[in-house]
Amino acid sequence: MQIAVIGATGLTGQEVLHAAKARGIAATAIVRDRWRLSAPAERIIELPDLSQINALERALSEVDCVIVTVGITRKTRSPWAPLVSPPDVCSQVVGTLVEALKAQEAPKRLIYMSTFGASEQWRELPLWIRGLIYTSNVYIGYRDHTAAELKLRNSNLDWTIVRPTALSEGRETEWIEAQSDTSVMSKISRVAVASALLDIYQKRRSSQIISITGASG
Repeated sequence: MQIAVIGATGLTGQEVLHAAKARGIAATAIVRDRWRLSAPAERIIELPDLSQINALERALSEVDCVIVTVGITRKTRSPWAPLVSPPDVCSQVVGTLVEALKAQEAPKRLIYMSTFGASEQWRELPLWIRGLIYTSNVYIGYRDHTAAELKLRNSNLDWTIVRPTALSEGRETEWIEAQSDTSVMSKISRVAVASALLDIYQKRRSSQIISITGASG
C-alpha cells in the first residue's frame, strides 16, 4: 500500500503522514515547498506548480490512492480575514488530479477532505449558521469545496468524499459518522480526521460521501 498526500504541509495533511507512518503505510508527500514539511514521509516530491499534468502523473505513478487535504487559508482565523490562497484552490487541485489520474495505467483512488455542509448539505444547516457563513470569507471555502466535489462526482474515478465537522487542535483519535441531526458546530480533531481518512482508505469505502465528527461530539 502506498498513498500520496496533497496538502501535506497543512495541519491535517501532516497528521495524515504521522498516522500513515504509525500504520506502516508508505506515504509520498507532494508539496510546493519542501522546507515547510515537518512530518515524516517515505518520499517527498516538490511540485511548485500542480497544474503541470505530466509532472503530476509521474509523481502519482507508484501510489494506489491520493488523499487530498487542501483547503483555503486566511491570514488569521477570523472568518473575515483576507485570503492567503486562491479562492478556488480546492477545485483547481481536484480538476488537475482528475486529469492526471485518468492517464494512469492502473486505477487509482482519490479521497477528498471536504467540509460538513458542502453541496446539498448546505440546505440542512440552520439558517443562522448559513447567514453567518455567507457574510464571511468562510463561505468562499464552502463554495470551493462544493465545486471540487462536483468535479469528483462527475468523473469516472474511484472517489470518496469525507466531510468533517468543525476542526479542533485536540489529540482525540476516535471518530464517528455524523448523523442528520449532527450540529455543524460539533468538533473533531485533526488527528481523528487523519485516522478517518486512513480507515476509509484501508476499508476501501468508495463512491461514497461520508460525514464525520468526533466521538465525543
